[in-house]
Amino acid sequence: MLKAQLKIRIEWSHCDPAKIIFNPHYYIWMDNCSHALLRIAGLDGSEHLNDPDFKACPLVTSTAQFYQPAMLGDELLLTSSVARFGNTSFEISHHFSRANTLVCSGTEVRVWGGSDQDGKLIAVRVPDWIRDNLSATGTHDVSP
Repeated sequence: MLKAQLKIRIEWSHCDPAKIIFNPHYYIWMDNCSHALLRIAGLDGSEHLNDPDFKACPLVTSTAQFYQPAMLGDELLLTSSVARFGNTSFEISHHFSRANTLVCSGTEVRVWGGSDQDGKLIAVRVPDWIRDNLSATGTHDVSP
């Protein structure tokens, strides 16, 4: 599967007073890496906003499991890829590691959004081209 990797340095603004990462940051990074993964696969949000067959890719489930705390100054590597496809959805798996040790893992389930004849957002089948592109082999560094 196609992988996106994001290097993260834990800064003061990511931490609580004990210099431990404030956990909601993991969800922000998972969302960022999911969007980067979709861009790598050819889905440019700004370009596809005018596509009549695509309206959105909403998040419907997000989970995280924490194994070790990340601290101020730590460097993490987030690796994200599609774990499975459903008919109208797909699950993205996220792994945060520090020096090859798993710190946190998470998942996101996203639905492919189209619209009905009234323009209402509905779940539609994930297109074959996005399935194929997300199933390709390769790892891409999406760090800023």
